[in-house]
Amino acid sequence: MQLPIVAPAPVVSKHAAAFRHLFNDERAYQHFQHYLTGLIVLENKSLSNISRCTLASADKSNLSRFLSSAPWHPPEMNDARIEYVLKQTILHRLTAAGSSFILDDTMCEHVGSLFEYIDRHYNHSNSTYPL
Repeated sequence: MQLPIVAPAPVVSKHAAAFRHLFNDERAYQHFQHYLTGLIVLENKSLSNISRCTLASADKSNLSRFLSSAPWHPPEMNDARIEYVLKQTILHRLTAAGSSFILDDTMCEHVGSLFEYIDRHYNHSNSTYPL
């Protein structure tokens, strides 16, 4: 059973204020918070499920319209996100010389065949060919 989203999650409320300046009105800002809350707390993270579970929205298409019409600017949002993350982690980051970032998702199990460039790869750890 899924619980309804009646208010933004406390962690969302705490950090969303840093992005308030990117939204023209309070409703867009609320949709932003409800969307993030849905991504965090719901098992089924689809847009339709987040809309269905959000009680504060009178029309279930509001969230979809918020994301598709973009009354905010995605590049500005991304820039603000990166700036915020950098400010929040400054005390925990190592120097560039002492850091490494390794990303290899080829051994993650994927589902479906509609993704571009998906193929089977040999997993040497268990001698299988995951999708």
